[in-house]
Amino acid sequence: MKSVSVIIPNYNGVELLKQYLPPLQKSLSECERPSEIIVVDDASSDDSVDYLKQNHPEIRVFINPENKGFGGTMNHGILEAVGDIVFSLNSDVLVDTDIFSLIIPRFSDPDLFAVTPNIIDPRTGYNQAVYRLRPENCWYTDICLQHADPSKEIPLFFACGGACFYDRKKLIQLGCFETIYSPFYIEDVDLSYQAWKRGWKCILAPEARVFHFSNSTIEKHHRKRKIKFLTARNKNYFLWMNITDSKLVWRYWFYIIPSLLFDIINFRKYKFVGTFMALPKLKEVIRKRHERKVHSKISDAEIIGLLSFKK
Repeated sequence: MKSVSVIIPNYNGVELLKQYLPPLQKSLSECERPSEIIVVDDASSDDSVDYLKQNHPEIRVFINPENKGFGGTMNHGILEAVGDIVFSLNSDVLVDTDIFSLIIPRFSDPDLFAVTPNIIDPRTGYNQAVYRLRPENCWYTDICLQHADPSKEIPLFFACGGACFYDRKKLIQLGCFETIYSPFYIEDVDLSYQAWKRGWKCILAPEARVFHFSNSTIEKHHRKRKIKFLTARNKNYFLWMNITDSKLVWRYWFYIIPSLLFDIINFRKYKFVGTFMALPKLKEVIRKRHERKVHSKISDAEIIGLLSFKK
């Protein structure tokens, strides 16, 4: 019987912990398998840690001495975990009672890396989980589908780290979440894409669901302008570290300058600024690119063919 470790990264989220821990514990108690909950506190300034120690002594709590962002915080928990399966869970996500019994049996498939439930925004009914690729000038953009055939295995461009089950051994093989993306965003995309290139699968479990109010944690602590700049920077990191098919590389370099100019002309500047924010770590990015390429079994073209949006 596979065991499960739930890892919750927390930053000043005491009120969220009070709200969402009880239904999580209820769900774990009903799945009847070895389990643990780990909360990794990312140098919070509220009383999150005191609350956990006083009210939930059964939860394993680890504290970052300084703020590490999502990737570093999750990695701390992954390395401390003992479960066969890691459930990465944002502190603002409400789980359904049967989520563990629905998803964990899927990991009998040896090629499976990650499984994501439907991630529903309860305000709008919008599903945040089913991502596909759609062509854009320099590379591709992602589009989130709202309807998927539950009778088929549904491959995902990326398994959303805010509510995702991972094979822990495979996580360790990949080196866990890439911290170059700190403080947030694209880490889960990068991780999933590395898995696809090694021949592992990231899929949706259409019968399972969680509920998430979009961006209710990050936007609370960071300005939207900063979020857009960091996202643009991290998209460059992702492309530079992962895309190795020659045609896609040439296509990127052919379109990059017109794309940046278009961004400036339209007074957005996010792609332009993000590109220059990424340049100081170019040497590190190139090193990681070479390290990853050695382990690739599946080409970018094959992955894109599998994960592209089809009307």
